[in-house]
Amino acid sequence: MKVYSLAPLVLAISCSIGFLAGCSSSSSGSNETAISGTIVAAPVNGADVSVVDASGNIVAGPVKTNGTGQYTLSIPDSSLAQDLIVKSVGGTFKDEASGNNANAAEMYAYAAANSLSSGSNISATPGSTIIANLIMNHNKTMTQAQEAFKNAFGYTPDTSIAPADAMTAAVAATNAEKLSGFRAAAFSQLAMDLGLSQNDQFAMFDALAKDLSDGVLDGVDASGVVNIGTTVFSLEADIQNRYSLALINFKANENNLSGLDNAQIGNVPFAKIVLTNTYKIEYVQMGMMDAMAGKSTFRIHITNRQTEADVTGLTPMLMPMMHMATMNHSSPKPVTAITEIGAGVYEVTIYYLMPSQMMDGMSMGFWDLKFTVAGEEAHFYPAVMMAMGDTLQVRLKGVMDKVMGMDLDGNMIMESRTYFIFKDNLVTGSAMGLYDFSIFIAAKEGMMDFPAIVDAGVLNPGAMNELTIDIANTEVTVSANGGAWSAPLVTANGVWSISDLALNTGENQIRVRLTVNSEVKTTDGLAQDVGVNDYQTFTVTTGMSM
Repeated sequence: MKVYSLAPLVLAISCSIGFLAGCSSSSSGSNETAISGTIVAAPVNGADVSVVDASGNIVAGPVKTNGTGQYTLSIPDSSLAQDLIVKSVGGTFKDEASGNNANAAEMYAYAAANSLSSGSNISATPGSTIIANLIMNHNKTMTQAQEAFKNAFGYTPDTSIAPADAMTAAVAATNAEKLSGFRAAAFSQLAMDLGLSQNDQFAMFDALAKDLSDGVLDGVDASGVVNIGTTVFSLEADIQNRYSLALINFKANENNLSGLDNAQIGNVPFAKIVLTNTYKIEYVQMGMMDAMAGKSTFRIHITNRQTEADVTGLTPMLMPMMHMATMNHSSPKPVTAITEIGAGVYEVTIYYLMPSQMMDGMSMGFWDLKFTVAGEEAHFYPAVMMAMGDTLQVRLKGVMDKVMGMDLDGNMIMESRTYFIFKDNLVTGSAMGLYDFSIFIAAKEGMMDFPAIVDAGVLNPGAMNELTIDIANTEVTVSANGGAWSAPLVTANGVWSISDLALNTGENQIRVRLTVNSEVKTTDGLAQDVGVNDYQTFTVTTGMSM
């Protein structure tokens, strides 16, 4: 009597299960650990996936990915105590940015020793591939590679997350899975924006890792300009800014079905160098702190892109825009926003209405500072933090002074006009204990227009709620630490100032009362209740903190 083994039949059945797509001849036993994951440029079909050690020796696989880029394989337990790399070679995918069919090359996901266990998910993406490249080819530790990547791209790839296909409306996917897929797609967009083919993006991953090997994503490494594979393309000094643009461009790409909004995307990297056709424009931060919601002053340095010579005599224009989840808005307009202060150096003043980043890391969206220089555009995406310490901004409202607005249901309504009052400056005065204090005031005319309060300025021109500022009947007064109200502050270009205000050393409370065209503005838009709702308060600190 013949005895037939069932092993080949069991193997055939298991290999036919769609989820596995490909199958290794070794099964998971008591001395093996099964892992799974997804290979995503976009999801890569038919890739050969194996696990290799730090020397490149295969310890498991290869198996093939299925139509959604998924794989499953088993690793000998004896190999888990060393660093391992999930390596994917070949396969095909549909490029998210172009919509073209593409051929994949090598992709990687690095796993530190003892980090894998039964059921672990480890997915390979452009981000994980760049980090693995830094470790394998540029002598970085995992920590160093992740830190360099985060500084460049604004996030740390999480290989335990299975990315959702950004070209599919993945209703059941989590936001983390959608965001992981979206970020993978942004690299496809970057390749397309750089003029590369969808197949060349894998050479771009290698080039980005080479660029980052010196810790800075700026188009060069220790040996000079970084080329992309064997193409005529090389990384430019503004490559970090080009990635930021790629995130935003893919958000608007018709192939993007991720459903993520501007706040969910968040963390658009703040690149400080932008190249236009003619100019190199560099954002120069003043001081050690990032910008906070309130007044911010910085400089831009403009040089000729080819000769690197300073460019003087320009009149740069600035259009700031906050892109939130469901709406956009601009910021108040200083009368003198940009001033040339030296050879190719221009000082910029902006008043941010709100932060882009909350204290808990939650994104509110992103700020886009669009500069137009001689007809050429440059975009910066600064991270604007919540105000900390002293008060940087307060608000008062009109009583009879109304503007057209919108309620929560989207219905048009008349609402109290909002006046935004920003701390402009606080410096020592003519003697000890005396200080010069100034504020900038703007009004909300619409989501895209917040003009400064200046004499003869017209708010909502042509509308039934048009208001022409009469400076003779407009005044600002202040009271320090509950004392008497001051004489009216003097004004120039929307900035209202008082000299030699007596303040204590340390924390002080400065009350501000605003009257526009004889109407006292209040905290709630209701009629003035003297001493209750007719002022706002700035907390300011003098002494060592100044």
